[in-house]
Amino acid sequence: MKIAKQLLLVELDYTIWANRVLLDLCAALTGDELSCNLGASHSSLIRTLRHIYDAERSWTHNLISNSIPPLAEIEAAGASDQSRPDPTFESLQQPWLRVWEEAREWIAPLSEDDLARELSFRQRDGTDIQLARWRLLLHMVNHSTLHRGQILTMLRALGKQPPNVDLLT
Repeated sequence: MKIAKQLLLVELDYTIWANRVLLDLCAALTGDELSCNLGASHSSLIRTLRHIYDAERSWTHNLISNSIPPLAEIEAAGASDQSRPDPTFESLQQPWLRVWEEAREWIAPLSEDDLARELSFRQRDGTDIQLARWRLLLHMVNHSTLHRGQILTMLRALGKQPPNVDLLT
């Protein structure tokens, strides 16, 4: 199955735009608001933002390197480790911009056939999976969309008016 590169670019650009909108809004929040345990997603805004950043950084690296480590290794490296100290908001902003640049640079020269090439990885249960590169990119943007929705809910819980980050806007 082939998927239009243009559609993937639209999805990637949408993700970048929507993340920027949320980052701009969150830049105006206090440290207490960012770290407040709101009982959703990864507990706080800053931890949920870090989770989105970590996932986008990891999946972009995997796409560029044409390799996916076993999921158990990804998890062991801390992708879901909530015991890590909270990052500062500023420590996420700059590196995240580079992740987006790398993702755009990676996809730019690729053909439909390049995007259809499969990568292998091992699931937690030891099952080996083949996954087309375009599916991994689509997973990345869908994952970010899920957590952005959770961030909107957390912003409402803080009494903030969340922005409209719908694809149609």
